[in-house]
This record gives sequence, structure tokens and C-alpha cells, in this order.
Amino acid sequence: MVSSFRRVGPRGHGRAVLATVVLAGSVLLLGCSTATSTPDRAGEATLAGVDAAIESRIATDGLDGAALLVVRDGRVLRDRGYGSYNADTVVPIASASKWLTAATMMTLVDEGRISLDDRVATYLPEFTGGSGDATIRQLLSHTSGIAQAGCIWSTTSTLADCVDSVARARPASPPGTTFAYGNTSYSVAGRIIEVLTGESFETAFEERLAAPIGMASTRFDDADGVVTRNPVPAASAVSSLHDYGRFLRMIAADGVIDGQRVLSEQSVREMERDQVGAMRDRADFAVRTTGIDTYGLGVWRDVTTTSDVGVISSGNGAFGFYPWIDRARNAHGVLLVYDAGHSSERAVPASQRIVHQVWAALDAETGMASYPTPTVVHGR
Repeated sequence: MVSSFRRVGPRGHGRAVLATVVLAGSVLLLGCSTATSTPDRAGEATLAGVDAAIESRIATDGLDGAALLVVRDGRVLRDRGYGSYNADTVVPIASASKWLTAATMMTLVDEGRISLDDRVATYLPEFTGGSGDATIRQLLSHTSGIAQAGCIWSTTSTLADCVDSVARARPASPPGTTFAYGNTSYSVAGRIIEVLTGESFETAFEERLAAPIGMASTRFDDADGVVTRNPVPAASAVSSLHDYGRFLRMIAADGVIDGQRVLSEQSVREMERDQVGAMRDRADFAVRTTGIDTYGLGVWRDVTTTSDVGVISSGNGAFGFYPWIDRARNAHGVLLVYDAGHSSERAVPASQRIVHQVWAALDAETGMASYPTPTVVHGR
């Protein structure tokens, strides 16, 4: 996939930071905003207020810029850059990568080449211990019990070699007993994608997801301008506002974009379904960051119905990149931010507050959200 684009930020720095930080996507109260006020409109539940809040954050946090896409009922309400950014600026998206990887795996599920409940050892026989009994579903929902491994961040290794060393390591817990947010299980999932397709993970992603969707500037394997054979399926992707926006457009339309089906509706819904159940753990470090203790396949489940159907899902990154789909408002959007100067504990909530303000603005300017049943808001 050849593309011409403007990239922001050092990739190597992003990989090192991502070894210890986490993306997040929490919801507080729908329509509430605690963004820092400015003398102008930053606190208003209007899209103009959202613009002001973004400008305020750029100034306060010393950012180069930001970009925002907001779509409701097929109508583009915001598609704009701020500061030095525009809709084609490419940034590291950290753990928003997980949503893309889960969707890539689901293309293989749709083809009947793999089941979410298949064992890891079926495809990677080197997993001979307890980790071999982990399922594909557990890999994508942080419930596999596979311990975190430093090799996933090596740009000189290969995904095959790294996963082989993971197979020899002692698991952190028995499969299906603990929710422990992390990145290594996604490298195992990425390696299974390689085995099934006979291609590199990057090529499989491009052919199965990026190309049919039209994501011309999104990739996993380029670190500081050097292509690596050890991408991090959980965290190493870069993308732009328009690229990720097209992915969300496909997800929001239950797997279809421009008349082409990329995923089945069943697969889209499965990603949004709770995969954690009784393993929900509010002590988990990512849950403490997000305030959300329910997770799907590659996504946080910010708002659900009382019958636990997903309403708002998000796949947020540690540097503030915040994509979401909102089935109550028939909306989706992306807040593109690259904040490598602060911790995820600051960068992520700052993005959350702005996105909450977007939701409030949509209710005020284009109509209240319509929920089919009462809802549960998961968040701090």
C-alpha cells in the first residue's frame, strides 16, 4: 500500500512509551463535560464550544494540533484540523490499533477459517502449556492469561520469533480466569493471522481491511521510518482522521462501506458484545484509567443497555487518539490528538472530556440520543 502523507511524532518513542502506558475510553455521564473553561465557548454544549475546547487544550498542553471528525445520520458535522494538523495528518494511535486487529481477525472468522473459541495451540503448536488452551476470543479480550513480554517492542525481531518466546514463557494466570489489559496476547493473535493467511501481519491487514475500506495511510510496521517485521498488533499502528473515520463508517454500517461488505453484521456485533463477564476487575490498571470494566473484542464498551447490548464503543489510545461509534445517535467520530508529552492518565481523560462535550452538543443541536431500552453508563 503506497501513500503520501504527513506523519507526526517519533515512532520509536511511541513504542517505548506504549510498553508501560495504556489507552483508555471512558464515559462519565452522557452529555457532561468537565473540560477546562475559557473566557469564550470551551464549556458550551455546542460544536462551537467543542472547537474552543480543542483550541484551549492545544494551548494548555503544548500540542502541535488536533483534528476532529463528527458524523451523524450520514451528515458530516465536523471535519476539521486545529493548530498545524489537518484531516490527513498521520499520528501514532496506540491501542486504537486493537480495534483494527480484532476486525482483521474477524474477516477470517467470517470466512470460516477460524472460530473465536478455537484454542491457540490449534494454530501455534509451540504453545504446549496452559497458554495453548487459551482461545482466540480470550486473546482479543485480555482474558487469555498470557504474560506480557518485552519482545513485542523489538523492531529488530520478527513477530514469529517473539511469539515463539511467548509460547515458552509461563502464563500469568489460567486462561479465562482473569481480565488483565495488555498487549502481548494481540501479538499472538497477529501471529495466528500470519499462519492462517501465509502473509505478514501487515500484508494481511492491508489486503483484508485497509484496502477494501480505503485506508491509504494506516499501517502497523513502520517504526521511525524503518519497516519492522515485528509490528505490535495491539499498539503500533499510525493513522489519520479520514482513514480511521472510514473504518468507523464501516463498523457503524454493520460491516459495509461503499456497497462492499467487509465484515458480517454478526462479527461487528460480536466485537461490541461483553467478553469479560464475571472477570470484570475494577482493580485492573486499564480499568482504573478508563473507569470502564466491560470490554468487547478490541473495544471498550462505554455505554450499554440494561440487557448489556453495546450502545457506545470506543478504541482509545494512550496519546489521546479517541475513536467511537454511537448507536444511540447513529453517529461516529474521531478526536485525533498526539500527546506524547504527558501520561495516558492525563492525555486520555482530556480527550474523553472533549468527546463527551461532542455528545452533549449533538443532543443540543441535532436531537437527543434515542436508546431502545434503559442504559448503563460505564465510566468514572
